[in-house]
Amino acid sequence: MANSDKGFQIEIVTPQKLHFSGEVVSVTAPGDLGQFQILRNHAPLLSSLTKGTVKLALADRTEQSFSILDGFFEVSGNKAILLTETIS
Repeated sequence: MANSDKGFQIEIVTPQKLHFSGEVVSVTAPGDLGQFQILRNHAPLLSSLTKGTVKLALADRTEQSFSILDGFFEVSGNKAILLTETIS
């Protein structure tokens, strides 16, 4: 799916599989230093994650949520990757 003028691409990955890949308008994640939100054209960022909920606002105006225990989040050039050991 190509990036729209409002969204960006994200992949949520565990060692077992790719759990989500698609376009989102925003991502809210539980960073070690507090919750943060990412929107299109965000400055490059690398953050460690802690236990909590990752919330995706999708381009079709729906939302998805995932619970994680920990992980890492990287965003650069309107592409984000969330790596975690466990997700539900």
